Amino acid sequence: MKAVFIVGCGYIGQRVAMLEKARGAEVSALVRSDESARPLHNAGIETYKGDLDNPASLGNLPFAGKLLYYFVPPPSEGKTDPRMVSFLSTMTASNLPGRIVLISTSAVYGDCHGEWITEERPPRPQTDRAFRRLSAEGMLTEWGKQQDVDIVILRVAGIYGPGRLPVQHLQEGRPVLRIKEAPFSNRIHADDLSHICIAAADKGISGSIYNISDGHPTTITNYFC
Repeated sequence: MKAVFIVGCGYIGQRVAMLEKARGAEVSALVRSDESARPLHNAGIETYKGDLDNPASLGNLPFAGKLLYYFVPPPSEGKTDPRMVSFLSTMTASNLPGRIVLISTSAVYGDCHGEWITEERPPRPQTDRAFRRLSAEGMLTEWGKQQDVDIVILRVAGIYGPGRLPVQHLQEGRPVLRIKEAPFSNRIHADDLSHICIAAADKGISGSIYNISDGHPTTITNYFC
């Protein structure tokens, strides 16, 4: 039986957990509270309590040999990601996962002025949020090289799905940009992203970065309408 550990078992993590369980994996997850652990327990997922903002709370997490998904966003301030620092500090030579799949963001490319981009385009973050994500990518990539652990990075476009749709915006009749003034943007449905995470775990090339979107860029106005 394959063993999976999910760090950040929320909106996407719970979907990935269910997909992994459906294909026979033994799934564990890191949670911050008893409240967040409850639905996971009900789904048959073992949980470990800890907070990446408090490294002393993490203890010895059972990562050894497992497929690990890291879905924790950085903090809301700063240009680096101290949560990634905390995460990496939990692992010793005897407790290394076999592979880590990281969700990052396509925002690390900055404003590309409507140009088509590929994974070969150098990152050019222009917001603190993008800098934090790129910081996490860099730390994890370098650590993976040093420890000989497979790392696969997904640079993900805007995520939408149940609970993440602009319903209130539309119900309140708030304005949207005219189509001629709206730049193109990229999105990915939560369910599609969850399946992509599984594919990255199975087939992603170690050390690779993959841009993730639904392949149908449209303007934000089209999305709202």
